[in-house]
Amino acid sequence: MAANSSSKNSSEFLREIQKLEVRLNDFLKEEEALIEKLKKFIEKLRDIGDKIKLKNKPEELAALRLEIVQALNEVLKSEGEVQHERSHLLESYGALILALEEEFKRKIS
Repeated sequence: MAANSSSKNSSEFLREIQKLEVRLNDFLKEEEALIEKLKKFIEKLRDIGDKIKLKNKPEELAALRLEIVQALNEVLKSEGEVQHERSHLLESYGALILALEEEFKRKIS
């Protein structure tokens, strides 16, 4: 029975390691997507900055402002996804530490 229990705990520890690895990869994908959106946002800001100098009509300026707000909204959504994945990483850290402690406790007893 003790061998089965020890094997179960080892598999829990290994499962937590695998979960952490998957979550890290998910986090990295979301972070890369955010970086690309930020780069595009910066390009859009530069482009619109040049256009603002040429536009004088209120409706033209309002359209440019809307473009900026929409682009910023995309960046903020992406940042939210990165933060969401980061929270999963934090959750995995705690679960991994707990599984590791349980593994050590069983080895010591």
